[in-house]
Amino acid sequence: MNKFFEKIEDKLLPLVEIVQSNKYLSAIQYGMMCMMPLMMVGAFCCVISDFPLDAYQTFMAGVFGEELWANWNWSYINVATMGISSIAAIIGTTYELARKDKVNPIPAVIVALMSFFLVMAFTEDGGGFLFSEFSARNLFLALIISIGTEALYNVCIKKNITIKMPDTVPAFVSQQFTAVVPAALCCIIFLVIRVVASSSSFGTVSNVIYTILQAPLTNLGTSFVGTIVCTILNSLIWMFGIHGTNVIQTVWTPLWQAARDANLQVYIQNAAAIRPYIVTDAFGDMVIFLTGTGLTLPLVIEMIFMCKSARIKAVGKTALIPGIFNVNEPVIFGLPIVLNPVMLIPFVLSPVVCVSLAYFVMNIGLVPRPTGTPVPWTLPAPFGGWMMTGSWTGGLLQIVLLIISGLIYFPFIKALDKKYKEEENLKAIEKTEENKLENTI
Repeated sequence: MNKFFEKIEDKLLPLVEIVQSNKYLSAIQYGMMCMMPLMMVGAFCCVISDFPLDAYQTFMAGVFGEELWANWNWSYINVATMGISSIAAIIGTTYELARKDKVNPIPAVIVALMSFFLVMAFTEDGGGFLFSEFSARNLFLALIISIGTEALYNVCIKKNITIKMPDTVPAFVSQQFTAVVPAALCCIIFLVIRVVASSSSFGTVSNVIYTILQAPLTNLGTSFVGTIVCTILNSLIWMFGIHGTNVIQTVWTPLWQAARDANLQVYIQNAAAIRPYIVTDAFGDMVIFLTGTGLTLPLVIEMIFMCKSARIKAVGKTALIPGIFNVNEPVIFGLPIVLNPVMLIPFVLSPVVCVSLAYFVMNIGLVPRPTGTPVPWTLPAPFGGWMMTGSWTGGLLQIVLLIISGLIYFPFIKALDKKYKEEENLKAIEKTEENKLENTI
């Protein structure tokens, strides 16, 4: 087993180090985190607005009026939160890249935003931008523009391709003048890109990126094979004490966000229609990471009520409340699961089996696919599954997955419990012998 761990470590750790040390991937991760306040506010408003209970909907419409109740979230708050997720991502990513390159980040962000708006599609009357252009649908485009504009800005600053101001000019004024040249270059470049795209069959830059890059990558990342690869890698990386979820989400989140947005657009038009994607960011939080990586809440319950080892029981009690809210570091590091050969198989097998089952039942329509409505990642089962799918069957699915996970973990935790209990009994005997010896003396 040690040789097995060594082989996995040799293969996985270099990959993890690449992801964590790469400035572009870490900057994208920062940009994704900047979307979180908007996503959380938007998600809670969606919980209030679209709670899937007819009696509740009828009551709220009677209190606030049908028109206001129908529009307050989707026409106003949703547009101002999740509807501008691409803007939040471009601000965060550009800022972090500029900070890593040790250049003034604020002008870089402003240049990136200008470039983003330059390629956005207008409304039919030309009076403004389409709101849909700022959503997660254009997340890939936002990230590409962020990386490209910051790179050009960084080169101009480092190569002194800037407008120089006298030393007597205040620093905050001269710093803005240094951004004039990169801003002008980006303006020209992205204007040309817009004109070329509008002359093509695609019509807009966002259509070019979505058709050529985003849609194929999203289909790959949300496929069954891609999802299982993500699930296995997540568990294996955690086995070495590295936060696998952060590593995985750095790569997969843009794909899952794009899938979520595509589902949401369909759901808004027709709630009964079949959504295009099974795997979205909500599927990740409510299935792949349900109660934390490895679906460990049933394990925690078994540790408390079915084990005899005092050590295991103590860890289980500590991990129970966090586990209900999808946080399971206490059991991962407390049991521990990390580098524990006994727990390797269930920790990898349980999420693979559960993700496969969830994918299958959604694929055949037994459980609805995610609506696209954001779900707070800390929302406990079965409420998270209910909200994710807009159906009670989503909550029931989560309960079934947790039962299956518990069955997978049970023989392994009992084996570990037996081992720990024997060690505790041996220590107790040794302690008794020591006490007898002290009393004799």
